Amino acid sequence: MTFLKSLAATAVAFALVPAVAQAQAVDPQLALFQSTCVETDGQASAAMAKLDAAGWDVLPPEMMGADAPFDNMQARLLFADEGIQIAMTGDMAEGLGTLTDGGEMYLAVCAVGVMPGDYAAIDGAVADWLDMTPNAEMSEAGLNGYPYTIENGRKVAVAEDLGEEAMLELAAGDKMRIVMTGDTDGVIMIMYMRPQPR
Repeated sequence: MTFLKSLAATAVAFALVPAVAQAQAVDPQLALFQSTCVETDGQASAAMAKLDAAGWDVLPPEMMGADAPFDNMQARLLFADEGIQIAMTGDMAEGLGTLTDGGEMYLAVCAVGVMPGDYAAIDGAVADWLDMTPNAEMSEAGLNGYPYTIENGRKVAVAEDLGEEAMLELAAGDKMRIVMTGDTDGVIMIMYMRPQPR
C-alpha cells in the first residue's frame, strides 16, 4: 500500500541514530497495538493521548509533506536503543479497492510500527491473537488483512466471498473492523481500521 511506503521513508528520515539489527520483541509490539489502537477503537484523540502520556514525541504532519498517508493525520515517534517506534492515526481518503470493486469504502486508521522488526513473528502473533488466517482478498506479499466482526463478544472473520453490498452494509452499520500487518522496507506495521462508507 502506498501509505506504508511513505511511512517507511518517514521512519528512515527520522532514524537519527543507527538501529541495532535485532528484532523488536513481538509481545510488546502487539501489546502496544492493543492498548493504543484496539482499546480506543482507533479513536485518534484517545490513542494519541495515551502515547503523549507515555512520553512519545510529536511528528508534525507537515514534516511528511505531500507523502502524508492520511487526512487528519496525527503521528508520534519514540526512539529506543533497539530502533524506532512510530504510531499514526488518520482517515484514508482513497477507497480500499481490495475490499470493494468500486472502492467506495473509506477507513479511519490507527497504526503502530517498529523498525527494525520481524514481520513473520509479528504477523504470526496477530494471527494467533485474532485466531484467524489472513483474508486472501486483502493480502499479498508483505501485507496481510484480517477483517472481522464482533459477535457475542467474539471476533468472527469476514468471509472472503462476501459480496460488495454485504461488505458495505457491515461498514455502514459500524460492525466491521480490519487489522492489517505490513512490511515495507523494514518498517513493520500493525494497523487497526474502522471502515466507513461514503
